[in-house]
Order: sequence, then C-alpha cells, then structure tokens
Amino acid sequence: MKFLFRALSPLFLGVVMFNCIRFTTDLLRYEIPWSSGPMKYHLFALCTTIVMCYAFDFASRYFLSRVRTKLKISVVSECMLIILNLLVVMNLIMFVGDRLGVLYMGNIITDYVVANVIYIPLFLIYYIILRTNQLETDYHRQTLQLEKIRTDQLEMELKFLKSQYHPHFLFNVLNTIYFQIDEKNKEPRRTIEMLSELLRYQLYSEDNKVLLEQEFDYLNTYIALQKLRVNERLELNTFFDPSLQKYRVSPLLLLPLLENAFKYVGGDYKIDITARKEKNGLFFSVTNSIPPSVIQTRKRAGIGLDNLRRRLALLYPGKHTLEISKEDNIFVVKLFIVLEDAIC
Repeated sequence: MKFLFRALSPLFLGVVMFNCIRFTTDLLRYEIPWSSGPMKYHLFALCTTIVMCYAFDFASRYFLSRVRTKLKISVVSECMLIILNLLVVMNLIMFVGDRLGVLYMGNIITDYVVANVIYIPLFLIYYIILRTNQLETDYHRQTLQLEKIRTDQLEMELKFLKSQYHPHFLFNVLNTIYFQIDEKNKEPRRTIEMLSELLRYQLYSEDNKVLLEQEFDYLNTYIALQKLRVNERLELNTFFDPSLQKYRVSPLLLLPLLENAFKYVGGDYKIDITARKEKNGLFFSVTNSIPPSVIQTRKRAGIGLDNLRRRLALLYPGKHTLEISKEDNIFVVKLFIVLEDAIC
C-alpha cells in the first residue's frame, strides 16, 4: 500500500497541477476548460507535467535522504533553494517546449506567470509533505535505535552483575585450594598465586590505559606460569626495555602474541620475546619455532590474532603496524604502537 501511494502520488499531483493551469487560464479568457488550443498540445503538456512531478519526487527524496543533512542549512534556506531550482528548471522546460512547438503558449507572459504562480507553490507543498514524512521516518528510526540501546544497556548490566559473582566465586575457590595445600608444597601454592594474579589483572585492569610496567609484570607472571607446563627443552629469551615502563598502553594487547607462541611452539622449542622503545613507540616482537607439520597445515594466524587486529584498529587507528610472517621453521609476529602517554 505504501509503495502504491508513493508510485501514484506524483501522477495525482501532475493531474491536479495541470487542471489548475487549464481552469485558471481558460476561465480567465471566458473559455471552456481544455478548449484553448489543439488537444494534442494539452495532452503533451499534461504528460510533461506528470514527468516533471515524477522527476521532482525522485530529486526531492534523494535530496532529503542524502544531501540535506550534509548541507546543514535552515528550513527557510532549504525552501529558497527548492524555489530557485524550480524557477530555473520549469521556465527552461517551458521555453524549450515553446521554441520546439510541442508546448502551446498563447499569451507568453500570462502563461509563464500563471504556470509559476500555480506550479511552484504546489511543488513546494508536495516537498514539505515529503520532508515531514522523512522527518517522521527518521524520528521513528532514532526511537527504535534508542530503545535498542536501552535494551542492550540492560543486558550489559545484567551480564556485568553476573560477571561480578563468577570471578569472586573463582577467587574464593582458588583461595580455598591454596590453604588446603600444605605449606611445604611451595610450588603448587605459588602456581595458584600466579593464576590469581593473572585473573585479577584481566578482570580489574582499567579499560582505558595502564602503565607498561604493569603490563610487563603481567606478561612475566604469564611466562612464569607457562614455563611450569611446557617442555623442559624450551629455550626462552625475554627482554623488556626499562625505559618503556612509564608509558601507557591499552591493557592486554600483548598477551595474544605470547599465547600464540606458547600454543604453537615446537621443533627446536625456542621463543624470543622482545619489547623495546623504537622512535616514538613500542616495538614488540615474538618469535617461536614451529614444527614442519604446522607450517604446512596452519593457513591462518588464529582467532587470537584476528581479535588483536580488530582491537588495534579501534584503539590505535593509523598508529600501529602488525606484521606476521613464517620463515623456515620460525613464526614471527612484530607489533609497533605509537606511544603518546608517559608518566614523568
């Protein structure tokens, strides 16, 4: 029904406008409507008017949906712009039609004046109707978006409240296990401590930025925990530049690179981790050896690195580079982030 109304409204407008012209001009001359001039000229003028209405409908809808918001002009300026365009286009069409002999213009001055006086207000009223409908549609869309945002916020609050329970429950369980272990068993107690530190940092680190000193401490704890479970043949080399410690960075950006290395390390069982200051930013690289079978079967970096790419694009747009490569039996990831915040 809506599509039918939209399709037929320009046709209805064109018929009404042309009949207004005919009744006005013919009655002023004391003639029967549609009797001034050959009928073929009237029919052609009617068709021209209808085509103009469809063209105006299309141009108005395009202007309202694509152009109006970019121009940022007042309603008065908007209407003046529409009127100016109508004056130019309408009179140009009438002039060309009259010169080609396809439009019948009796008294030229009177016909031009009458056409402008009747057509332009009706076109303007039609535009205002379209504009009002567009504003109602935009308002309805914004209302739905606001409702969706409110719904999403409520869901996030519920998830947040639930998440507050589970971490505390986990910490309590870890604390219970810790004290159930005999004090002489220092290694398992230390393992639980490290796990608690990792979880606490992930849960309670600020969403904005943390000191690289905190991030490096977290990575060292993660590395120490991983060393407990990896092969004894693992050759691990780490370097964290002390000059970077007072700079700030978004938390947990570096962890996926370490997780990836410890997950896929093999072959010579070697991991090299380097964090150093380079120019105006942080250069972080992780290199790990991999067995030949991984080189052949592993076609993509994994979901962890994919998520890292998305986070970097959001947090450091145009201020980072991430390079991933495989060289012989070695997997290499290099990350560079421009650092701006530092604590003196």
